[in-house]
Amino acid sequence: MKYLIILAFFIMPFHSCTTTRKMSDNQTPKGHFRLYTYPTKRLVEKVDENKYKKLTFVVSNDFAGNINPTFYPIKNRFNEKRVLKIGGIPAMRAYLDIFREEFKENLVYVDAGSFLHPEDNHSFTIFLYNYLGVDAAALGLNEFLINRNSTINYPAYIQEITKKSKFKILNSNVTYLLSDIQLQNKGIASHTIKEINGIKIGFIGALTQNLSKKIPDQNINGLHIENPAKNVILSSNTLRRKGAQIIVLMANSGINCSSMLAEEESIIEEKVNFNTKESKFCDTHNNEFYKLLQQLPPQTVDLVFTSGEENKVANKILGYPVLQSPGKGKFFSWVEVYFDKKHNLIDRAKTKIHQPVQLCHSFLQDSQDCFTLEGIEDNELIPATLFGKKVNIGPLPRFQ
Repeated sequence: MKYLIILAFFIMPFHSCTTTRKMSDNQTPKGHFRLYTYPTKRLVEKVDENKYKKLTFVVSNDFAGNINPTFYPIKNRFNEKRVLKIGGIPAMRAYLDIFREEFKENLVYVDAGSFLHPEDNHSFTIFLYNYLGVDAAALGLNEFLINRNSTINYPAYIQEITKKSKFKILNSNVTYLLSDIQLQNKGIASHTIKEINGIKIGFIGALTQNLSKKIPDQNINGLHIENPAKNVILSSNTLRRKGAQIIVLMANSGINCSSMLAEEESIIEEKVNFNTKESKFCDTHNNEFYKLLQQLPPQTVDLVFTSGEENKVANKILGYPVLQSPGKGKFFSWVEVYFDKKHNLIDRAKTKIHQPVQLCHSFLQDSQDCFTLEGIEDNELIPATLFGKKVNIGPLPRFQ
């Protein structure tokens, strides 16, 4: 009997924040481990280069002018002044540097919209996005909330703030009802193609029609948001004719895939992780973005990145990989795709949708992340790492 008791002791399962290793184990009330972080070296899979080219897409959304990090004081019994910092442009650049070092010429970085803040220096934000090396960005809600001199019409203002952009800013379905003015003639493109590592990637930006209800009258007078599905299809066909091999859609008005799953698992939404192949917990009822996807013929687009919801999406929805993060300059979404060179398309079965990355300046020692919605008092701070590389966060660049 004595030996049986000892054996039972050793096989008894243990649950704690520091011993839970699988991302799926975060989805329990027991705690979390490395939530939103990837501190250790990746297991690099060999790619048959005769058959595939691999691309990694890193995505931001709803940046909303959050140039500086958010500060979280950490108390301890010695009353030491310790601060955990998350996000901001310098952190975005530091994490992008590691992504680029890791994936080299196969890295694509895009922004899915709402990158401006209504009252900030918008030219400065464009300068910072040039500094980050954005490949393409889309208009979202925030780009229509900007406070401007009432004597300047909206297209003229858009042209003014985008003329120094080194990346294309996209929208395919905004027109003016009472004039022949089009945003496409004022610095905004309906779509664009960029070649990354020998693959031509087409980018499309679109707004859902319900966005007009959230825009102040003075910013929307004479403005019409057309049916996005029609314009996405037209843009996709144009891009395919021009040789685009992968089509990326960036759309505002995302979708909530967290709330129902969080309720079922009895956890807070921020701790939800997903089975990326399922979308049964996504709230599709009367959702404009979901309706858009339903109206697209198969193969119209290959990847979808969204803005407009403060939660994470890392799911296949109606067969499309859809990514979104809580934004505010604190997260990147990312996905790896394999492009089949023989058949000239993405091998969807090999697509790897990852949970978002939180842009920690430091990690909490107990959990190797910077998750702040649980007790962080008395935690020690350790250097943040991504893929086994230390995150080196520099200063904000000087505006030129």
